[in-house]
Amino acid sequence: MDKNAQLLAALRQLEPELPGLFGPDWPQVADRLRQLRDELTHVAPARASIIRVTILNIFGNYPAAHTRLVATLDVMQAGAVPKGGLERHYQPPAATTRPAATTVIRYTDIACPSQVWVQTPRIAVVVRLTVQPPVYSAAIASMALDTHLPVRLRLAAPGFDLLNAAEQETPVLPGADSPPVVFDLRPHTVGPTRVTVDFFQAGNLAGTVSVAVEITAAPSSAVEIPRHALALRIAPSAEPPAYQLHIAYERFQQRPALVFTLFRGNKPGQTFHPVPLMTDPQTEANRLLAQLTDLTDHLDPTAKLAHQARRTLPAADAERRLRSLGQNLWKSLIPADLKAVYEHERGAWRDASMLLVSDEPYFPWELLWPYGEGWQDPDEGPWCLTLRLTRWLRRDEQGNGHDGPPTTLSLRRLACLAPTDSGLNYAQDECDHLRSQIAGRGLRDASPTAATWSDTLDLLEGGDFDWLHVAAHGSFYSDTPDLDAALWLQDGRSLTPDSIVGPAIEAHLKRQRPGFVFNACHGSRQGWALTGLGGWANRLISSGAGLFLAPLWTVTDRQAAHFAVTFYERLFAGDAVADAVRQARLAARQVGDPTWLAYSVYAHPNARLVAGA
Repeated sequence: MDKNAQLLAALRQLEPELPGLFGPDWPQVADRLRQLRDELTHVAPARASIIRVTILNIFGNYPAAHTRLVATLDVMQAGAVPKGGLERHYQPPAATTRPAATTVIRYTDIACPSQVWVQTPRIAVVVRLTVQPPVYSAAIASMALDTHLPVRLRLAAPGFDLLNAAEQETPVLPGADSPPVVFDLRPHTVGPTRVTVDFFQAGNLAGTVSVAVEITAAPSSAVEIPRHALALRIAPSAEPPAYQLHIAYERFQQRPALVFTLFRGNKPGQTFHPVPLMTDPQTEANRLLAQLTDLTDHLDPTAKLAHQARRTLPAADAERRLRSLGQNLWKSLIPADLKAVYEHERGAWRDASMLLVSDEPYFPWELLWPYGEGWQDPDEGPWCLTLRLTRWLRRDEQGNGHDGPPTTLSLRRLACLAPTDSGLNYAQDECDHLRSQIAGRGLRDASPTAATWSDTLDLLEGGDFDWLHVAAHGSFYSDTPDLDAALWLQDGRSLTPDSIVGPAIEAHLKRQRPGFVFNACHGSRQGWALTGLGGWANRLISSGAGLFLAPLWTVTDRQAAHFAVTFYERLFAGDAVADAVRQARLAARQVGDPTWLAYSVYAHPNARLVAGA
């Protein structure tokens, strides 16, 4: 038995004991060990020794777990591994051990004026993390944080010049408030704006707090009103995404613009030159998604628009058009300095995890297809294929920061809705397959007896579910995304995002953070609603959902079912969300059919399923 097999066998043998050996840290350790075990099974020999040492170092921080692992390996090796072979690079701690993780609740106390005179030479935005809820704060949120790790704060303030560092750190003290972090700003542009602070711990986005500020042409004063949010449920020690790309929708020289900020692990974020939008982005996005829908129907999009002619495209031609659409997104929307970073670091980005956090409702970032002049090995697919890519949303419809995406997802009580009068034959098969998975794993089927509107509202208000899967028709109207973005249930009744409202539904979503998969055309599209982003994604995430997955445009019945079946098979097999989605794309991929590209998933890329009783 080789060294990899011995270590994997020892971990399997110890599996029932591990929760007790690691104590309260086990949920975080379990995620990391699961990932390392998966890597060790498939990794190249040159990297295997590094992974083995990493696993041993994890055990070395917990004396009882380390002793049991070494004793188990001693019995299993029986002289098969030369002395020092498995542990050659590893030395367990002699006298000290890593203290057990301590999670505490801390509150954001932010001092920031709501109105600022444009000629003010300097204002200070002061951010504290406090033990008790503050009495006076421009924005209050509560976070669960690890006392052994610092919190990194990054401030973004369109309309202001930043006079000191945009990123600063503060410790989380066991029984006291953290030292304040001060950002100095100078206003330069009259008008409404927002000062936004992103909080990171261990490389994960912990959450976002946002304050509305008006820069005025004349001196003014304002009364600050505190705002509250529920506690964040995060796992600070979970594996963070390798990259986080924040896309802000701001104004630049009186025009709307996209502003990209890239985070690499714990390194300071890098903000790139703004990309001004010279035409209406909603019109452009609607046209792009209409083209993708036409390609799904095997039609020439330009002929349909210009001549109302239904000209069928060969599958190979449709594939080339898909690549062109993705490459045009790269050409038009990505700033030159970000393109240069990607070109320089392409090898490191390959297969890396990325969380894309956006403030805009328009563009299918999954379709981005990088290219460059003179590349000897051009990217063979868009970002959703070459990266382990997921999304998240930064702010809700009021501009308040969202909770960070959870790193574990519960699937014990699953409800599946598939209207029997939809005409989607594969949708019924999809839900039947999912129900067989539920039964085979000892999970509970929380599905209502029929996919009617009233039974669905009873389910949502009753809260007796932690996962909801819908296989149905969907529609979207960009002018009224919360009122008219619909899932079509039994008897042609519509379920819309504005149904996700009220104390019963919202309390359950905040507490449970359930997963939602809407396998319905246009389910993931967004638009501007009355006060902010509208559509299913924003409504569910701002209400507390831990995962939302749906297509952006029309998908074909059969390939959509292939996608869903593979997604759940990989989740139940222990894959992280980003890996499960990528495998589902590959399973649904068919030449000339862009269904496999259509899906957006809002979740932590390294989140995994916690299934079973």
